[in-house]
Amino acid sequence: MRRPDVRTCDCKRSEMKIVYRAIVMAAFFVSVAVVASAQTTSLRDSGPDNLSCSPAPCVLPPTQASEGGHEVIEAPIVADPLNPLNLLLGSLDPNCPPPGGAGFHLSSDGGATWSRYCMPLINDFHGRTYVPGGQPNVAYDRNGTAYIASGYGDSEGMGYTLVAVQKRLNGGNWTQPVIALGAGSLDPFYSWMAVDTGPQSPHVNSLYMSAIVLNEPQQNKNQVVVAHSYDGGQTWTGVKAVPVQTAPAGDLYTSTSVGKDGTVYVTWMYCNPCSSNKGDMLFSKSNDGGNTWSTPVLMGTILQSEIPNSNVPVTNYPVIGVDNSNGPYAGSLYVVMYNWTGTFMQVQVLRSTDGGNTWSKPVPVAPGITHDQFLPWLSVSPAGLVGVSWLDRRNDPKNVEYQAFAAISTDGGKSFQPNVQLTTAFSFPVLGMGYYTGDAWDGPNYFVAAWMDDSNGVDMQEEVGGIRLK
Repeated sequence: MRRPDVRTCDCKRSEMKIVYRAIVMAAFFVSVAVVASAQTTSLRDSGPDNLSCSPAPCVLPPTQASEGGHEVIEAPIVADPLNPLNLLLGSLDPNCPPPGGAGFHLSSDGGATWSRYCMPLINDFHGRTYVPGGQPNVAYDRNGTAYIASGYGDSEGMGYTLVAVQKRLNGGNWTQPVIALGAGSLDPFYSWMAVDTGPQSPHVNSLYMSAIVLNEPQQNKNQVVVAHSYDGGQTWTGVKAVPVQTAPAGDLYTSTSVGKDGTVYVTWMYCNPCSSNKGDMLFSKSNDGGNTWSTPVLMGTILQSEIPNSNVPVTNYPVIGVDNSNGPYAGSLYVVMYNWTGTFMQVQVLRSTDGGNTWSKPVPVAPGITHDQFLPWLSVSPAGLVGVSWLDRRNDPKNVEYQAFAAISTDGGKSFQPNVQLTTAFSFPVLGMGYYTGDAWDGPNYFVAAWMDDSNGVDMQEEVGGIRLK
């Protein structure tokens, strides 16, 4: 599947490749003792067969959610607002039936066990067959309807792309894929899906899909586009949110979130030229259900880097979250990203208390740590707590292998509590390890994180763990 190059964003055709490998290493599965020990493999309290770590606060034991055989990467995760036992995890999964593609892992017991669903081919669309295998997205609406999405590429290898969405009502069958973006003259990449779950919002349960689209046939222009659906994903309308960019300038890595009043927020990275390691993190919002968008605001400027000691490039999504609680920081916006300090990669959070008009200076989530931190994600709890998860090398003296870490802010992103180590197992960063990790709040007391892990010594798989607060 064609996409802009991660390192140079030259917006030329390139093939999405997953690099298979076998790394022989020892696995370290001893009990995690950061705030307390954990004894079982479930993420929720719901009876004798689904006990979580105890006593709280404690670290939930990592559980492998994906199946083995081939490497599984990307790890967006979301929880059902109506049933905390339902978790939905996305992935790029070659273990799906040939030709492989987008696999989505579902748990109905709080993460103790997982089953996989693979998105199907889209046959004979504009005379072509399309294969899933782009950035996976997951979401639930306010009624507990599950949504999954993936980028698709044409099976002929011509480089045409689209983004398609499926939904599942009340645990039933998945609908047929519906195309949200793409086909024709626009090819989407770096997509992200969000759902309006605000009970008082005029657009409650509406869906939004942001992406960077490339023009055909020149492929020298790209633009942030946000599509919206007001009918549960049956029909979609795409809106050009910002002015078009012409190479060597470019836009990358969209993230989308929705406030409880229905305001839609989108963030992305702008670069000019995109062959440099400098990036401007930009923000825009819509107050009318995605029909019009505000003039972009600069949140901050960062430097990017390959992961040191590995030559592995990583994306830098400015992941946005909104405080939809009724707490003291209600309405605040938070964005997480990493910045290359010149000696190490540092995860940091920006915040806005005025609807995105102005942004704070960056706050590090791991102050005092000078080992690399990368692929962060962020989510805000129903009580207004800000949770961040990321991959971290602090426990490897050689600064090569990583572990999953998390931190929580209780003061509106001004500072973060002591970091929590989510796993004792070490993994190697490798080419093709994925574009992003993921995390979500499963109710007010469970911060659930997902990440790519190859500590089994065989292949990369998806792990799910996290923190129980109470």
